[in-house]
Amino acid sequence: MASAMYQKAGVVEFHDTDEMVKAAIAFSTQEPPRGRRIGMITNTGGPGIQAVDEAVDHGLELATWSDKGRAKLEESLYAEASLGNPVDVVATANADHFHAAVETLLAEEGTDMVLVFFVTAPFTDTEAIARRIKEAADASDKPVVVVVETYSEFYGLIDRLRQSDLPVYEFAEDGARALAAMARYTELRDREAEAPPEFTVDRPAAKEILSGHEGRDAYIPQADAFAVLSAYGIPAPTVRAVTGSKDLEAAANDVGFPCVLKIDSADVIHKSDEGGVVLSIENDEVLAAAYAELTGRFSDAEAAFILQEQKPTGREIIIGATESPGLGHLVMFGLGGVFVEVMRDVAFALAPLSRPEAHTLTREIKGFPILEGVRAEPGADLEAIEDLLLRVSRMVADNPSITELDLNPILVTPDGASAVDVRLKVR
Repeated sequence: MASAMYQKAGVVEFHDTDEMVKAAIAFSTQEPPRGRRIGMITNTGGPGIQAVDEAVDHGLELATWSDKGRAKLEESLYAEASLGNPVDVVATANADHFHAAVETLLAEEGTDMVLVFFVTAPFTDTEAIARRIKEAADASDKPVVVVVETYSEFYGLIDRLRQSDLPVYEFAEDGARALAAMARYTELRDREAEAPPEFTVDRPAAKEILSGHEGRDAYIPQADAFAVLSAYGIPAPTVRAVTGSKDLEAAANDVGFPCVLKIDSADVIHKSDEGGVVLSIENDEVLAAAYAELTGRFSDAEAAFILQEQKPTGREIIIGATESPGLGHLVMFGLGGVFVEVMRDVAFALAPLSRPEAHTLTREIKGFPILEGVRAEPGADLEAIEDLLLRVSRMVADNPSITELDLNPILVTPDGASAVDVRLKVR
């Protein structure tokens, strides 16, 4: 909830005071970066890897060098130097080597910020190294942070670096986190400002359905829940309520074959796991048998059933919402089906969403590349997903009596999306 609130308000989030103060040190002396691409320089391997891990975990991207930049590094550094990212200038690197590396990375169009790590080896002129790093940093408006690993004899060096307006940290992770915070600030500062879109919806129809269930603090029947979705233009299968075998023929005529028969009970949360769903019903005879099977299996439950159009399979996502006192509703997005319970890869935002906010929300989950398409498989219809998020967020913002909503799964294909199951709770 707090993260969603900060995101809506454009506030950079920190998880402890130490992280916030160390980021503030960088903010006080450096211009924020223009993007997320980080270049790193080190004279020892281990801390460089730690910095990479921390940077990537916080959403930064490892910069790559142009052919010209790589050639300059090659001619400026020792032959033993590693020219990847991080650039390892090796332990015996002198002041000119550090200067050349910092200057080169800052000049690269594909680099937005630079982190320099160096161990104060007794066989190098650390004072000169610090001075040359400063000279290279001063020639660019891109942010530079320095991580110095040393002992008491060189503490004065750290003071002099700080006095020259270079942020200095003791651990590689601190430098990476500070730069990530600066990149986050830039994104929040420069993000598109846009009002939530207006849709042509049937608010009175939705309100009438919901008001009929208010005061019970319970999940409403699925047929009614799907009708609320329809009022807000949320794509879903054709659905008909089934209260007895007498309803089957008419429901099938409306829904068509193939179709799906489901139990509709607030007590049956995982319908498929509990045997409450029959798929791929092809004709009236199979439908009658499926109905007999489900009514026998759930004879002790206070349950109705629904018959719904069977949609083509696709990638499964979840969109949900929950009431957040004082803030309105939190909208949730993630991979659906079993993934949401096993991986818990979800992100949240405050309703109502603007289009840029919906675009950002879809990309905050780690599983987003699956939706883009992997191994030559076509990607999901991202525009349809964002439209669903916008409509759901508008629906819950318009109807504060909705306390919980789960659309899981939503089946997404390359050319559309459809919510095939819904749980909606009303205060």
